[in-house]
Amino acid sequence: GNDIKLTAERLEGGRNFANKLWNATRFVVSTIDPDYTNMKIKRDLLPVEDRWILSCLSRTISSVTTLMEDFQFGEAQRQIYDFLWGEFCDWYIEIAKIRLRSAQKQLPSPVPVLVHVLETSLRLLHPYMPFVTEELWQNLKSHLPPDWQATESIMVATYPEADKAAVDPQAERIMEAIIEIIRSIRNVRAQYQVESSHWIEAQIYAGDLTPAITPYSQAIQTLARARPVTFHDIQQGISEGFPSEENDLLVVLPNAIVV
Repeated sequence: GNDIKLTAERLEGGRNFANKLWNATRFVVSTIDPDYTNMKIKRDLLPVEDRWILSCLSRTISSVTTLMEDFQFGEAQRQIYDFLWGEFCDWYIEIAKIRLRSAQKQLPSPVPVLVHVLETSLRLLHPYMPFVTEELWQNLKSHLPPDWQATESIMVATYPEADKAAVDPQAERIMEAIIEIIRSIRNVRAQYQVESSHWIEAQIYAGDLTPAITPYSQAIQTLARARPVTFHDIQQGISEGFPSEENDLLVVLPNAIVV
């Protein structure tokens, strides 16, 4: 293992992380209706973002387990932190909020996945933050139905095991492209100091990913403050824009520069 330098900045980062977890748990609990029932998650019926977060969770559990067995506790903690703060809080929860507000009822509710990922992640994090995770886990447990199988304390709950069947490379590829599009638009907004109240047009050229990404135009609009968002085939020959370094993407923002 490696020594960890304890600094004021690290303590402040831990405080911010605990606050992030607290707010995430409060949000998930707020989505649980009184008549909520435990439902088996059927992955083949889930939208891309659900399959993506479940895949990321499984990969994180697998990696963290290996690291802890090799006594690489610092790196294991970092990967849990990155997953919870990044994939779960910054991306999945924000997209789930859009789904919960949407009038579209053809998609399954994100609540079962929110509950599953949060509860599993708290057990994964427990060795590092025993008191905070116990408090949050008990709070979550109190809002779940009586038939939810749980121990009296997270301390004696089963440690998570990776679900290899949940690993979904295609869902990961699609979500990585969506996240990259949103980041590209945000970066341009910051570069040109576009006011947060100002919406900018976005034209997206996503190649073979276009059909899979198009249904997420509402999420891109909301999270990137871009409207309208239109999708095109990259074969149209448009070359001026903000190309992706990792995917076959090109983001064009015709009115990004505001005088």
